[in-house]
Amino acid sequence: MLDIPHEANAKELTGKQMYMLFPTPMFTGKLADIGFCDRIEKKLQQLRAAGKGTFSPEGAMLAYMSSDDLHTLPEFKELVDVIMEESGIILDAMAVKRDSHYITTMWANIANPNRRHFMHMHPNCLLSGLVYIKTPKNCGSTVFASPRLLSKNLEPTYWRKNDLNADVFKVTAEKGRMVIWPSHVPHAVEQGSADETEERIVVAFNVMIRGLIDLPTARLELA
Repeated sequence: MLDIPHEANAKELTGKQMYMLFPTPMFTGKLADIGFCDRIEKKLQQLRAAGKGTFSPEGAMLAYMSSDDLHTLPEFKELVDVIMEESGIILDAMAVKRDSHYITTMWANIANPNRRHFMHMHPNCLLSGLVYIKTPKNCGSTVFASPRLLSKNLEPTYWRKNDLNADVFKVTAEKGRMVIWPSHVPHAVEQGSADETEERIVVAFNVMIRGLIDLPTARLELA
């Protein structure tokens, strides 16, 4: 429920209320030990130097994406523990019944800090997230779009943007910040204006549940 502050008049209803129907949650916080980002970066640079991952041309540099099994490496256990703890809290807040939950994939991107990335979603999981490992000043922010964006058949002109009419939410890249959201939410990376001698490094991950989903006419066993 949300109150709308304004000066009331005699023509208005009394006892008015406004409810936020079907909200889309996004969760964020910072790692308690920011130094862990430096240790992750060191390991990622080792993996890149060893050629373990994929490379793609990007201006004067090569963009790098690691394999998607980083969560199985001992160097990432501390991060995995945080993700498992926080995603468990989120699933509990959403009242999701499950036997357990787990990380399905975890990978890293090292790229030009100003690189744009197209709008996309992460299928076949319930939660998705990222951790900013290295964030040069003015590097690209992560932009989230409302899942209802394409369902509109009329778009009025707004005299100002607010939480009731905005369909885009921006998260500024910040070293050590973790963001977790429902996997169906579209997101992208916007164009940055950072010093291109530096790199933007992000670790991304997906989370899924195990157990029986027992709904009328929609029974599914997730192993």
